[in-house]
Amino acid sequence: MSKLARRLLLCGCFLVTFSANAFELDGAWTTDAANCSKIFKIINGRVSMTRNSDVYGGGFIAEKNQIRGQARTCKINSRREEGGVLRLIVFCSTEIAVLGTQQVDAKIDGDDRLTRIFPSFPDMGTTTYYRCKR
Repeated sequence: MSKLARRLLLCGCFLVTFSANAFELDGAWTTDAANCSKIFKIINGRVSMTRNSDVYGGGFIAEKNQIRGQARTCKINSRREEGGVLRLIVFCSTEIAVLGTQQVDAKIDGDDRLTRIFPSFPDMGTTTYYRCKR
């Protein structure tokens, strides 16, 4: 096997290992896992939020490169994981306004738990989200 082939094989193995360890964000996330059925509904095979989802804790739906909430939709422009923290750069808008680019940081607490953190404002507190199971 040539040196080039070995290097390509090594790079390929590294990429497979890296992507296998990446945090899977897709799914329906809520601040109160006991209320998943009151916050989310499935219509025509697609997850959406119920009309009164915010009454039961609210949450968001992550699909591919998009995050949807009750009032806003955000496109994920950049994603990085470092030291157990997921850092997203998102561009958000509502039906009536463009909110612009924002940074979203979340501590990865497990496959089905994230804690939103604010590194620049540590006194601001945190919000924990749980992935709803179907």
